[in-house]
Amino acid sequence: MESFDFSKGALRDVFSVSKSDSVVGPLTCLVKYIKPIQVENELKRYRLILADGEYSCHSLVDEKTVPYLSNNGFARNSVLKIKEYSVFSTIKKLIFLINDVEIIGQVSPSPDNIKLISIDQYFQENPEEDKLHFNRNLSPAPVSTPIPNNTVSKPTTSTSSAGSTSSSGLSDEKVVPIDNISPYRNFWTIKARVSYKGDLRTWQNKNNEGKLFSVNFLDESDEIKASAFNDDAENAHKILEEGKVYYISNAKVRAKNAKFNHLPNPYELILDKGTKIQECYDTSNVPKLSFKFVKLDKVQNLDSNSIVDVIGALKTVSEAYQITARTTGKAFDRRNVTIVDETGYAIEVGLWNSLAVNFNIPEGSIIAFKGVKVQEFNGKSLTLTQSGSVVPSPDVPEAYQLKGWYDHEGVNKDFATLKVESSSSSSNFFNRRITIEQAQNDNLGKSDKPDYFTVKASVSFPKQDTFSYPACNNQVQLQDSTRPATSCNRKMIEQPDGTWRCERCDITANEPTYRYILNCAIMDSTNQIWITLFDAEAAKILGISAGELLKLQRLKESDESNTEFVDVFHNILFKEFNFRIKAKQDTYNDAVRVRYQCAGVDPIDFKAEAEYLASQLETLLK
Repeated sequence: MESFDFSKGALRDVFSVSKSDSVVGPLTCLVKYIKPIQVENELKRYRLILADGEYSCHSLVDEKTVPYLSNNGFARNSVLKIKEYSVFSTIKKLIFLINDVEIIGQVSPSPDNIKLISIDQYFQENPEEDKLHFNRNLSPAPVSTPIPNNTVSKPTTSTSSAGSTSSSGLSDEKVVPIDNISPYRNFWTIKARVSYKGDLRTWQNKNNEGKLFSVNFLDESDEIKASAFNDDAENAHKILEEGKVYYISNAKVRAKNAKFNHLPNPYELILDKGTKIQECYDTSNVPKLSFKFVKLDKVQNLDSNSIVDVIGALKTVSEAYQITARTTGKAFDRRNVTIVDETGYAIEVGLWNSLAVNFNIPEGSIIAFKGVKVQEFNGKSLTLTQSGSVVPSPDVPEAYQLKGWYDHEGVNKDFATLKVESSSSSSNFFNRRITIEQAQNDNLGKSDKPDYFTVKASVSFPKQDTFSYPACNNQVQLQDSTRPATSCNRKMIEQPDGTWRCERCDITANEPTYRYILNCAIMDSTNQIWITLFDAEAAKILGISAGELLKLQRLKESDESNTEFVDVFHNILFKEFNFRIKAKQDTYNDAVRVRYQCAGVDPIDFKAEAEYLASQLETLLK
């Protein structure tokens, strides 16, 4: 401990109202204990015991700081330079939250012989000290506000929410950036613009029903989602208007549900009766929209269901049409538009309902889409999510650059598409098709993002022992309520009474619906790989549903002379198809390997194949 200049006594003083202002940062402390906190096998946070040479205290590391620590040798007896922190209390403990830190060394051997005083014990034994009071109504009760420019935040004696003086107007001096909000601070006020306002919706399950309202708030630092329920949802929906700026305080902060929240902020807000919302008329320093554009040529490498922002020149606008959900019979309006950019790619974007019907932006305009979802069906396309936005001629540098490029060059250019041709008649299709050996030599699937390629291959060995699973067929409404409901498809568990239960939908059924998950080997003249085919692709090559094939398997088990089950697999042996393959790196039993998944399959168009080979031969003979 003596080889470093530790901030002795600082861990006691930062929790003292009268002494906190005298603490000069950054603080130098020793890590006495580490406990990693994992969620679904992913490291989310560290719980620590810190020591300053005299005192020790319980500490948490903010989630955004975890990657730096885990990548720089963070361990017990590490010496930390703490650049930014905040403190708060729970019912039983005082907690020191590390917001910004640097590892400056390591103490060896461990200084276990030094007597340290726990700050919890110290304040219990010294009740005359003006320690921060426990708040028994709110937990945790934060008492500090981080200050920008890596300076150390100081505790404050304020016990009321910023924004409580709304009758006299709020000052921006009391405002904190959105990216400073966390569940460890209760007293904060943000100044933010409503970048998206959702509809007031009704939800229900078999036990209850209610109302839901969602909204996104944006400032210069970040964007965060907020939700309200029932009466609070009605009140917030009446008050908030899209595009306007508000002061918001006293909202609850919780970890985001990534299934329904695609913003990068790790937290989201809950607006309730205690939340204070006041309109702000000084909007000069609050951005209107925040984009993180992805170039169109990069979309092909994104996972399905990824949420992104894109910008492009509007190349074509198709007519609006209606589709009807097979399960509910409900009709939806749909319109497809195609955008292009200077990467040479064109991509289709799907619009829904009133936006699809009323879309009137002229072709050739520059248009930005915020919050579109990547879809994979016969290639890649995009669809606008419920919380997404369409912004024609956005006032951003990318728009001006695209407009100049399109008017002078792009308007007459031919573009590559991310759609996969269902027929083999296009020469471009043949030129893009590769061999299995080429895919392996090019290390496809070994990067951070998945790779896609197309091969012409034969089925050499389908696995017959396990080819399906019992799936839930309950209809689930997607987060984007403009889209048709879809089957749950989660695996159902058989109960002792013979019924089947889906944990996701919390329902039981007499029988599940069986869906394919078929593993088989495919080969061409160069090599062989194992691929996984899911329900639609497997049914396409086998010509029979998973449920029907399972019945044939049971017939074979009861009558060994019945060959119908074996014949289904025998009929596809060495039969050629065009396979669209998704290759992605995976770890299994501590070994890294590439997994291949069938993203699409089409029968061979032998006429087109012959015409293509004839044209190639003709070229060689010239």
